[in-house]
Amino acid sequence: MARVLSKYKIELEKLGLAQLDVYRYPGYDEVRVKTADEVILIKLPSHREAMSLEDFKEYVMKEVKRIKEAKKKK
Repeated sequence: MARVLSKYKIELEKLGLAQLDVYRYPGYDEVRVKTADEVILIKLPSHREAMSLEDFKEYVMKEVKRIKEAKKKK
């Protein structure tokens, strides 16, 4: 299973993010990623393998942007 899921880690690296951890829960995953300047925890809507690579990349980038904007407002 690790080989199957490594493609998601590779896609994160292509986006300029480093996957630090993946927390698996019964209905979803949380992925902790490192950007150039901070570490962000992203709650996925399902397990990674249930998402296409394209959906995964879009969701992660949308969440990174949303979290960074929320931090700027504080």
